[in-house]
Amino acid sequence: MTVSTCRIAHLQLLPLLTGVQRVSLDELERLPSSFIRSLICQGEGALTAEARACGIEVLTAPHLQRSIRPLADGRALWQLWRYFHARNVDVVHTHSSKTGVLGRLAACLAGVPCIVHTVHGFAFPAARSGLQRRLFQTMEWLGGRCAHRVICLHEGDARICLEQLKLPAHKVVVLPNGVDLDKYRPPATDDRLSLRCQLGLPRDRVLVTMVGRLWEQKDPGCLVDAYCALWEDGDPGADLVLVGDGELQPLLEERVARAGLAEHVHFLGWRSDTPELLRASDMFVLPSRWEGMPLAILEAMATGLAVVVSDIPGNRHLVSHADHGVLFPAGDHVALGKALQCLLAQQDRRHALGRAARLHVETNHDIRMRVRHIEALYHQVLQPQALVLSD
Repeated sequence: MTVSTCRIAHLQLLPLLTGVQRVSLDELERLPSSFIRSLICQGEGALTAEARACGIEVLTAPHLQRSIRPLADGRALWQLWRYFHARNVDVVHTHSSKTGVLGRLAACLAGVPCIVHTVHGFAFPAARSGLQRRLFQTMEWLGGRCAHRVICLHEGDARICLEQLKLPAHKVVVLPNGVDLDKYRPPATDDRLSLRCQLGLPRDRVLVTMVGRLWEQKDPGCLVDAYCALWEDGDPGADLVLVGDGELQPLLEERVARAGLAEHVHFLGWRSDTPELLRASDMFVLPSRWEGMPLAILEAMATGLAVVVSDIPGNRHLVSHADHGVLFPAGDHVALGKALQCLLAQQDRRHALGRAARLHVETNHDIRMRVRHIEALYHQVLQPQALVLSD
């Protein structure tokens, strides 16, 4: 096999264009033309449409499911094995928890010479029961033994690989997420106001923005509760902007309506103009309960925004408290409200945090550097002496 014939397939579950899925697209579209690129998803959506626009082949595996369903999982495993075997795929790069395990197992059975998995946060530390935790941990143990390399976004997940999953050290690589520094950049002078006019957002309010799916993991209710509480002492001079949708949106809209704040909370749904929305904003909040290493925070920091995020693994590996952002205890809407109130009253501090955040991302999270490291990792594994899987 030569580099000129290297076939690579990234495996994702959902065809959304959110953080985890954006990682695959960013990596695939920046690989050199010597790679024949494909993307496998459960179905069609925004991710597959953009992938095709970038010249990436798209395949679908309808039996892929988020929940554990033995019959569907067996069919998905067979379908993935058939894809990898029939196309003589050289590199399989998986993402997500259960889908990643199925993909790695299918690739191993198909004899794929380079199997890589990116950990976007482990599911088993947040399991609801001991049985669920053991099941998820066993799945990750199996997946780890089917992979040649496991990419962790920070040292915390690397320790889980080494200490709990007992993976050999040579398999575990720490490689933080990266962001497009040209696409996500601070606004030019006076650009923020013109962007707000174009986007239909108020010009005379501080805009506090969250970008993320409105579901349990992201805990948007914590942010809505904190924002509503700010009004108990009068108008804080700020509006809330929620970019994304999800199953919690009706409940959040009801909560806002009961507080009489529908005019000041903007539910925008999924948007393709996130860079412009961030440049139109003044602050960014992500109150997640768990994360791997969220691109949404990196994108906001690259835009030069002060970020207020929950103090959890993944977030705290990006944001150093008081240096280039603010951390608050996950789920504590009172603490979040105090952090927001403080920054709303201190414009100079917001700007200083935003400048520090941009510098931090420029130094540590350039997507171009990340893709070069990943390409080098593929080539390293594809050397003849690295083809045999080890325990």
